[in-house]
Amino acid sequence: MRIRKSVYALDTDDDTLEWYRQAVDAMSQKPVEDPTSWYYMGAVHGNPFNGVPTGAQGFWDQCAHASWFFLSWHRMYLGAFEAMVAKTVEELGGPSEWALPYWNYSQDPTEEPRARFLPEAFRDSTLADGTPNALFSQRFAVTNGDFGLDDSIVTLDALNADSFSDPNDPTENFGGLPPALNPFSNSSGRLEMRPHNVIHTSIGGFMQDPRTAAFDPIFWLHHCNIDRLWEVWRRADPTHVEPVEPVWRTGTQFAMHDADGLPFTFNSEQTLDTTKVLHGYVYDEPPATPPLPPTIITPEAVFVSDPELVGRSSEPVRLVDAVTEATVELAAPTESSFLQASLPDPVKVMLVLENVRAAGVAADFRVLVSRASSDETVEAGVLATFGIARASDPDRDHGGTGLTQAYDITFAAETLGLKQEAAPMISVRFERITRPTEALTEAPAAMAEILGATSSPQDAEVEVERIALYFR
Repeated sequence: MRIRKSVYALDTDDDTLEWYRQAVDAMSQKPVEDPTSWYYMGAVHGNPFNGVPTGAQGFWDQCAHASWFFLSWHRMYLGAFEAMVAKTVEELGGPSEWALPYWNYSQDPTEEPRARFLPEAFRDSTLADGTPNALFSQRFAVTNGDFGLDDSIVTLDALNADSFSDPNDPTENFGGLPPALNPFSNSSGRLEMRPHNVIHTSIGGFMQDPRTAAFDPIFWLHHCNIDRLWEVWRRADPTHVEPVEPVWRTGTQFAMHDADGLPFTFNSEQTLDTTKVLHGYVYDEPPATPPLPPTIITPEAVFVSDPELVGRSSEPVRLVDAVTEATVELAAPTESSFLQASLPDPVKVMLVLENVRAAGVAADFRVLVSRASSDETVEAGVLATFGIARASDPDRDHGGTGLTQAYDITFAAETLGLKQEAAPMISVRFERITRPTEALTEAPAAMAEILGATSSPQDAEVEVERIALYFR
């Protein structure tokens, strides 16, 4: 059984990353048409090439984002890649049980001071002897692997979500919502929004665009950690279960290749037990024990009640400056006050950024809310734009609707004056998160020749079609 370990918990004489480097180098020598090649596997996530080779139709450019398939699809993708690397490592004379390590950037820095820094093996374009480093990629140029991953980026707040997929509450979804189920369907799950999306945009270069992200070797350690966090969430509470709907469990099939380059199909239910995902694996943390069996809960009606729209912006908001402010006028909710404590379930107020679009790679923004007549501001969260161009493309799976992001701001209801008898003006402030865009490191020669350079995150203008407040 393969055991995936934290990259910063590896012993100083551990050669896991060295074998990874050698395997990436060897896989990069294979032609792009080979399903076990570095380029083919990268294009399974997103296709930056002009066209698709014969035989790759239905396999390339299929990453599942802003969807309840995000975690299950990436788990099998990760497993297939790990199997290919492991086979290559063994062919090169390495250990037979090689496993991907994970980058736990959310680890407490007092326990591991290096946790938020890119592991050293990935930082330099060449090795000590001057040969190219296959683990290097185009990224923002930073010092000592420090991409500025602060608490707001590496937060594990997503682990507090009670539901994997709750169509009644877009702020309470750990794993995402079904496609085309309700107005919030193009909203990412909480784990996907943070830390997943913001790690991508913080590193920059290939990582900031789904078309090129999987061509950066750190992508796989990042997703290994996201996969581990799914296991952490599952084991934290017996009520933390995946959707029971057949369309999620067995009704949707995906196609991929195994370590021998042979095609296979899978569904989400086949990813629930990590010990049975292809070669099988466990994590060193949480303890390497079999996962809890899934608890089947009979689903009730899809909607308990429709969220009530109580305020909205009057026109689209273009985020073209370092700071952009917009206002939302509220009407009194017709059902009851947000703050009415006698209700059987706590009522909630949700700030929702609907149909956020951009034509290319874009910056992220901190989202802050205040009452228009007050200087007291509360932070709602981060508007993460990873994958926004794909979601804004009318020919893609979102049909051009863009991304939707929802934030639970019930904690600030009293501060913002959100009471039934009041109808205040709410100010929403967008602060661009600055990145070191003036210096992107060059891509490895082979990658640069095939892929070209990616655009700066400041290139694409972001538009929020509507800012809305919902009451539930």
